[in-house]
Amino acid sequence: MVTHHPPDGLPAASVRWLPVDAADDALREAIAELDPDRRLGSAEHPVFLTVWLPCPKGGCLSFVGMSPAGRRWLAGLAGDDFAARRRADLEAALAAARPGTTLPDDPVEQVIALARALTGDQSGPSRFALARQPLWCGPDGGSGLAHSCDPATGRPGLTGSYLAGAPAARLLTEGGTDLAELVGTRPWGAPLRAAVEAAEAELDWPVRVEFVVEGDSLTVVRTTRAVLHGASLLRVVADRRESGRLTPAQAVRLVEPLDVERAGAAGVRALGLPVAARGRGVSPGLACGHVVFSAAEAVAAQAEGERPVLVLTESRPQDLPGLLAATAVVTERGGQTSHAAVVARGLGLPAVAALADGVLDADARVLRTARGDTVRAGDLITVDGHTGLVHLGGRQGLATERRTPAVLPGWLDDALSALSAPPSLAVRVNADTGADAAAGRALGASGVGLCRLEHMFLGEHHQVLQRVLTARPGPDLTEGLATVHAFLRAEITEVLVAMDGLPVTVRLLDPPRHEFLPDLTEAALTAAATGAPADRDRLDLTRRLHEHNPMLGVRGVRTGILLPALTAVQIKALAEATHALRRSGHDPRPELLVPMVSTPGELDFVRGVLDDVCARLGTTPAGTGISLGAMIETPRAALLARSLARRADFLSLGTNDLTALVWGLSRDDAEHHLLPAYQDLGLLDTSPFARLDVEAVGLLARRVADDARAVRPGITLGVCGEQAADESAVRFFAEAGYDHVSCAPPRIPLARLAAARAALPPEAADNRPTEAKR
Repeated sequence: MVTHHPPDGLPAASVRWLPVDAADDALREAIAELDPDRRLGSAEHPVFLTVWLPCPKGGCLSFVGMSPAGRRWLAGLAGDDFAARRRADLEAALAAARPGTTLPDDPVEQVIALARALTGDQSGPSRFALARQPLWCGPDGGSGLAHSCDPATGRPGLTGSYLAGAPAARLLTEGGTDLAELVGTRPWGAPLRAAVEAAEAELDWPVRVEFVVEGDSLTVVRTTRAVLHGASLLRVVADRRESGRLTPAQAVRLVEPLDVERAGAAGVRALGLPVAARGRGVSPGLACGHVVFSAAEAVAAQAEGERPVLVLTESRPQDLPGLLAATAVVTERGGQTSHAAVVARGLGLPAVAALADGVLDADARVLRTARGDTVRAGDLITVDGHTGLVHLGGRQGLATERRTPAVLPGWLDDALSALSAPPSLAVRVNADTGADAAAGRALGASGVGLCRLEHMFLGEHHQVLQRVLTARPGPDLTEGLATVHAFLRAEITEVLVAMDGLPVTVRLLDPPRHEFLPDLTEAALTAAATGAPADRDRLDLTRRLHEHNPMLGVRGVRTGILLPALTAVQIKALAEATHALRRSGHDPRPELLVPMVSTPGELDFVRGVLDDVCARLGTTPAGTGISLGAMIETPRAALLARSLARRADFLSLGTNDLTALVWGLSRDDAEHHLLPAYQDLGLLDTSPFARLDVEAVGLLARRVADDARAVRPGITLGVCGEQAADESAVRFFAEAGYDHVSCAPPRIPLARLAAARAALPPEAADNRPTEAKR
């Protein structure tokens, strides 16, 4: 539906609506009403008009009535470039409608010509608008931006900035004066506050109000619902949820997982980093990088692949390239409405300004702090735009890392529980220890989606598995297998107890074999130094087992087939742990996952070992309650999903290796150089290891689901991998018909939220605050 509200820049009180076929005399009469003092095109304090056609294919022309004298006046106040661009806009509009026509210099004739050009389409709307354009430039004018709540915190109250004598475009590059200092002293302050409050009441959401001032007169140019993120969004949604203005579905729809992460980003103190300086957090966020002291250095550092933190006395418009290149900004001076603050918030950069205990020595290129620290170029610092703290040290990529789970606020957790349509996609946890399983359960996980047995052999237990892999048949191997069995039984028992009554997917050993073999160089040096037969034998075996590309070699089920006794002790440990827990009154629900499957015969092999182990224990797989599944992580397994589904009780999609094999990329190397280079060249938007490749990997995932369900409609389908908790991936897997995703404990709350959002009906999005009101 076409709206007849004035567009950006049109003050509603001074609009004249005219039919598109209005005669010239009617146009002149409307111009005279809008300009009773006949200042259109004058050399001093001229009046300009706006012509607006209210339809999607129409247009809006500003600064109409620009005579040569009016252009010189405008250039003197707003700059020649600005005036020239406005004149060029008018000339282009006229030329597009009437090629070869010259823009009249007479301001009245110019208005008539452009109105005719804009309304010449017979299929357009029946009327158009003329309006007197407010002059935000000049000694008695200005432009501003007001918010009904603090964009960083969500705290209610009028905030924003105002820049006298300049258009809104310069507010971004120059900053402005804090509105809190002006609303009580300027004639337009009270009307602005009233306008902001009325807009928030009408939209029932915090608002962003663009306004201009001419003399003492206020004109609201544009009102939009504020787009909030992180802590500010959580506070606003919580307030509205508590007051009953939002349903649970609307509250869940409004909060993205990223908002929860952002809200918890101020946990840098948990890293134990010392505070170098304190200032004002003017743009929320958390990031670290190496210090540079000029915009040029920031640009050069970014070109070298670094993440610079730009430290300045104060930023200026010419520093914008450096701000664009920086990962965070620190300024000794400034504040909430300074240039650095305004630009940083616009770019989403963490920023700290107005240092209370730090002094920048520009000549020496150091930042000296009150505590005696000296921060030099190249030093690593962490900037916390939430708290206004600058920390010494840090880690690259800190802004995307978390040491503690992003816990959902209580009200949001309650909203998830209150949804009328619970998510169809469950969220499980990746857990290799009882503690991880317990942590995942406390965060709302519905089971363990991936328990990696090889992770139980990290650290001091590394030698236990190495002994088995390098032992020859005989007492040494038998003793090693017994140790592996006893160790795994104890560890698996802890996981099953922590997740009692919920499913636990235990994956057979899936390390590339080289990770648990002796170092080849070290073994050679030892054998040469000692000459001992045992050391030479160890070297020979290591050489024989060495692989040039172990990630595509003997790993997963392949290791278990070449060493079936190792497969048997793993299954025996799981079966005995399950049986013992059942006898003690627990409710273990184990699932045995076979990794790196490429052919149905491999699954048959493991099924045979499972049957044999259970028979030796005097039971059956059904009697122990152990289901058997295949991990779909090779393209061949994905293409053979029908055959695998006939043999398996469940399938689990391993997105990490499947992505690597589909792309033909090394997971360990690609993101170091190749993928960043491809992103810089515009060949990729993001790493396929960071976000699910829906185009190719997703195509296989859909085929797996369709093919498996075609032969076994009730088969359980799960997903694990780095992308499993990403909201876009969660939505994709929910739509594709998968039953659960699995991720690390800290990501559980975010994945639960993503799954709930994916299950919401489209109408739940009606309250999303993105549309502008004009």
